[in-house]
Amino acid sequence: MLAVLAMPWLAPVRANQCEIEQFPAVAVTLKDMQPLVWARINGKPARFIIDTGAFWSMISPAARAQYHLFATDAMPFVRLGGVNGSTAVEIASVSTFEFLGVPFRDAKFFVGGNAFASGAVGLLGGKLLHLWDLDLDFARGRMRFVKTRHCGGVPLAYWAQGRQQNIGVVKLRYSSARDPYLIGHAWVNGKRIRVLFDTGAARSVLTVAAARRAGITLASPGVKWLGKVSSGIGRKWLNTWVAPVATFRIGDEVIEHTHITVSAIHMPGLHVGMLLGEDFFLSNHVLIAAHRRRLYFTYNGGPIFAIGQRYLIQRGAAAPVAVDPGVQPPAHAPATSPPGTRRMRVAAGTASERAARRMRRAMALEADGQYTRALANMNRSCRLAPKDARDRMRRGYLYERLHRRAAALANFSAAIRLQPDFYAAHLARAQLLLTWKHAPAGSVAEARTDLNIVALLAPNESEDGLAVGNLYARIGEYATAVRILKLWLYYHRRDILRPFAWDGLCAARAAGDMQLHRALRDCDRALARRPHSAPILEHRGLVYLRLGKFARAIASYDAALALAPKLAPSLYGRGLAELDAHETAAGRADLTAAVKLDPGVASRFARMHLAP
Repeated sequence: MLAVLAMPWLAPVRANQCEIEQFPAVAVTLKDMQPLVWARINGKPARFIIDTGAFWSMISPAARAQYHLFATDAMPFVRLGGVNGSTAVEIASVSTFEFLGVPFRDAKFFVGGNAFASGAVGLLGGKLLHLWDLDLDFARGRMRFVKTRHCGGVPLAYWAQGRQQNIGVVKLRYSSARDPYLIGHAWVNGKRIRVLFDTGAARSVLTVAAARRAGITLASPGVKWLGKVSSGIGRKWLNTWVAPVATFRIGDEVIEHTHITVSAIHMPGLHVGMLLGEDFFLSNHVLIAAHRRRLYFTYNGGPIFAIGQRYLIQRGAAAPVAVDPGVQPPAHAPATSPPGTRRMRVAAGTASERAARRMRRAMALEADGQYTRALANMNRSCRLAPKDARDRMRRGYLYERLHRRAAALANFSAAIRLQPDFYAAHLARAQLLLTWKHAPAGSVAEARTDLNIVALLAPNESEDGLAVGNLYARIGEYATAVRILKLWLYYHRRDILRPFAWDGLCAARAAGDMQLHRALRDCDRALARRPHSAPILEHRGLVYLRLGKFARAIASYDAALALAPKLAPSLYGRGLAELDAHETAAGRADLTAAVKLDPGVASRFARMHLAP
């Protein structure tokens, strides 16, 4: 796949009379339960997801446009499969791709699927990751490649030498660089299950069939439905549950009385019953010795599967999960350290190096749900690097997790003062100001300024366009919202979230009383993909209300309220339509009920020039 031009210096380390050569450690940042590393595409920085569950390396269509790459080979009859369907792909060539300080010439990437989460432009798959053995220490925010010589059957968990730690060993099915899937076996409730080790999956998940073999059915006691989620490059939304599990065993590690996510995922050709995702890798220090067909791990402490269950990730990668908007995630994990968690020391170095390690440790703790400890580490990082705008923004997100919104706002503002062109911090502050019920006076004007800066500085291809467009609609700039959402749709032509962009277009046009027939078409497109979405039905009701088609407006609002009976805007809109249809008693009753549920709903409709 890649032609290597240069190799880094390798530092030899000896353990148990076998020679282990280590590449320099690579910083890994955990965000939304995804391991992120930096690389360069033709000299420009690019963030990638480390994905051991994919054999290919891939970038999104929007990233191809952003980096001005051209498809060298269209593959109209070739589709890549994922756990939630498949997608047509092309191949793009990167003149120089730099990773780990090594430049690769004429690097090939598949192009297709959805935009990736957490600001990543793509994922790095097994064909690149398994060139050497791979040491993954995500709890400390690092990874490295290693080479071994003359080690025979020695366990390669070299970091555990001299420590009283059990070393787990799993035999892998790994045939060649053409088939670099990391498949082993685990036992769920005593039943042997084939598992895929997948750092790209936000959390571990059982297939419905594997759960059934382990004695778990969807009607079993304690099984709870989480909602419909989308996981991967395809466009399907999958039913997902969380189920109690009596025992889970892998290697010599046994977990009793835990909960594991169950989903209707499908992995064609692999015959795998479970993905072991980022929750497993965060709870264990892992070395993947693919060429020896072994995986070695030591336990870091704390829960494993409980870490990732609340992370229904906002966007999809090759295996991370995109949440269906409107589905409520499970309750947050505890903010305190779980029993058995070991505290990890940060090694010496320069102030900036110590700050970076503290930051990565903080983000790993955040992924673990330990927000208080994460904040303590982030505070130290900010003290060590007082001029780092990104640390201030990350600390702001942590304060939001802890519901300390005033402190979050102060940190977002500090990040902007340190780096005025940091558009991600402007977007974070705008989102906070427009969603905080007790935002300070003048927050709308300040949010408008922030959004204008984001629109000016963010790439047209950015996945943030969906959020930015909807925020512009929230402050009443409907024409700008329509323009940005249309641009997002142009650059994300096969994205799974397109129905929500169509819904945003429909809502903005309806609220602004503009292009109403196009608004109706947008709502119909969204409903074709999401027929049971109360917000889309509500927005279609508003379009019909604007058009004077009151019977159809009432019918749309009825359908929305059947799905969400306490949706105040639907009640208020239906009340207006009923008044216009001369159903006075029903209309007054709906208006009163809507205001009782949400006292601000009448003023919002008044700003749209809609009143009784």
